[in-house]
Parts: sequence; structure tokens; C-alpha cells
Amino acid sequence: MPSTSAMLRCLFIVQGEGRGHMTQALALRSMLARAGHRLTGVLLGRSSARAVPAFFRDRIEAPVTEFASPNFVTDPQHRGVRWGATLWQNLRSLGAFRRSLAVIDAALRRQQPDVVLTFFEPLAGIYHALYRPRVPFVAIGHQYLFLHPVYPFPPDRPLQRGLARGFTALTALGAARRLALSFYPADDRPERGLVVVPPLLRDELLRQPLDQEEPFILVYVLNHGLGEEVRRWHADHPEVVLHAFWDNPAAPDPWRPHPNLTFHHLHDTRFLEMMARCRGLVCTAGFESVCEAMYLGKPVLMVPVEGHFEQYCNARDAAAVGAGLYDDHFAIDRLLAYLPHHAPRTEAFRAWVAEAEARFLREIEIVVDERRPAVVGV
Repeated sequence: MPSTSAMLRCLFIVQGEGRGHMTQALALRSMLARAGHRLTGVLLGRSSARAVPAFFRDRIEAPVTEFASPNFVTDPQHRGVRWGATLWQNLRSLGAFRRSLAVIDAALRRQQPDVVLTFFEPLAGIYHALYRPRVPFVAIGHQYLFLHPVYPFPPDRPLQRGLARGFTALTALGAARRLALSFYPADDRPERGLVVVPPLLRDELLRQPLDQEEPFILVYVLNHGLGEEVRRWHADHPEVVLHAFWDNPAAPDPWRPHPNLTFHHLHDTRFLEMMARCRGLVCTAGFESVCEAMYLGKPVLMVPVEGHFEQYCNARDAAAVGAGLYDDHFAIDRLLAYLPHHAPRTEAFRAWVAEAEARFLREIEIVVDERRPAVVGV
């Protein structure tokens, strides 16, 4: 067990693309606070396409500093990733990224943290490689499971596998630990600094009542262009009640194009409350939403964002452990047909999640103990 008993000063560096990394940061902040540690600030990689959700600023309880960070470019319909445009935009932004590294360095020097906790932000890894800070970094994300030798990658995509592993390693350059969030336990790889840990789920989810069910399907779409596909499906199945959450600030909240179809703006607690009551969830294959559904025992239809290899891997991995099924499209009728056959492994998953707080605190405190004699600033 770690010997750390003093309060730790912790700094977060969080990737701002999607909601998953931000909700993981919220969950870890609560764990650190319960252990008597302090979050001194959050550095948030900014996406030009999305504003920082209000729920994150309201609940993180620390100053948030945004900086320009690499992000995906989607197609004009906001349905999938355009890799050529993504590369070109990020190359054009190299000057802004250099300024972001200076922002990170200034924050470390000003706040003097005992540990920096990074949530899959690529500039965190680049910063460590270039600036060589003395303070230890701990990298957190489900993608670090890609670095595990037994991760079940799709067998037919070797180039994408190599690129995914390379980018994942980039985000954790210099990290003392890589904490790989996983749907299931797996052996650690200490020679790689790789520790397999449970998902980071927020207290608001863990407090939701269990075993509720009302006659509607919940839908979550990361890119609002996918909402049109949901509308087309519902036009052919108007008797099905759907509640959908999307990132579309131009639309009213709520928006009801049909009495049985309602679109809501992203809202953290409302989404979790409705997930606890739904029959099943349809979502893009982000790790966090799938974990939340698994904890609540809700079957999931996962639709990976087009061109998003990481989400394709998430969907295959989650389906293999009983979360539900996956498809290239929002084929909600497949989920409806699957519902009577769903055999959730809820108790085992909840037991795994229950280990998260002790495991995270232990790994973070051990890292600080290992480095504490050498830390004299950054």
C-alpha cells in the first residue's frame, strides 16, 4: 500500500473531444476529493467544433484553462471523420499548438502540482517529451488497453491497428503510469507501465436507481448530423418512442419532430436519469456511454462513427462481453429484436466498477511516492 498521507496537489490535462474524457475527469475529481487531495486546475484541449459543456465547468470545481488541441474534422453532414481534412487542419494549426505547449508549461510552473493526470490529450505527451518536467505524469484512458499484448484488435486492419497504437503511445510519452480503463479485468504489464483498471463512472450514475424500465429507447449521437439518420428510421417506425440527445445548439431544446420522437440538448444528469429508465440505448461507440449502460443493465446498439477505428474497436470489445450488438447504421429495429434475448452480466461488471476508487488512488499515490524525493518543481 502507498505511504502517501499528505494532501496531493493534482493538475488535470483533458482532451475536449466528446464527453467521455470530461466525465472521467469529473469521476476522478470526486475520488481525489474524498481522499483529501486537491485539484488545482484543469487544462482542457479545445475543440473548435464544440463548446465546453456547461455541466463540466459547473461540476469540476477547479479553474478551467482552454488551449488549442488537435481534433477530428467531420464531413459536411457531421456523420463521420474526414482523415485528409483532419491532417490538413492540424498541420495548419501547428503554431497554435506550440502556444498551447507554453500554456501547459506556465500552468505547471504556476500551480506546482505533485502529479499531473492526463486524459488522452496528445499535447500532454508532446509536452512531456519536449519540456521534460520533473513532476510525474499519469495517463488515463481506455485507449491504453490498445498497448496490451492481448487486446483483441480486428484481424483485418493492420495499418489502422498500428496507427492507433502509435497515437495512443504519443499521448502518454514520459508517463510514469498508463492506466488502461477496461470493460473487464486483465493482467497488468508493469514492464510497460501499464495497469488495467475499471471504468471511471461518475457518482451521479452510481446513485441512479436500478432495474427500472419504461417503454422508450434512448439515443445518443456525438455528431448531430447523425440525427437525420435517426429521423429517417423513425419515419418508418413511428410507433416506437425515442428520446435522443445530440450536440446541436442550433435546434430548440427539446425539439419534437414527431409526438414519439424528441431530441434533447446534451445534459449530464437528464441523460443519466433517462438511461436508468429506458429499455435500451443506441449510441455511437464511445467507451463511457457503453459503460454507463452496462452498469445500469441496459442493452446497447453501438454505431461506430464512420472512419473512427477506435470506436469500431470499442464496439467489438463491448459486444464480446455482453453489452449488446453493433451495426454500421442506426438499425434500431435490430435492438428491438435483440431485447428479449439480452443476457446482461451486470453483477460482475458492477463489482469490477466498485474496485475503481481504491485502484486509482493506490496507483496515483504510489507514483507520487516513487518520485517525491526528486520533485523540486517542474
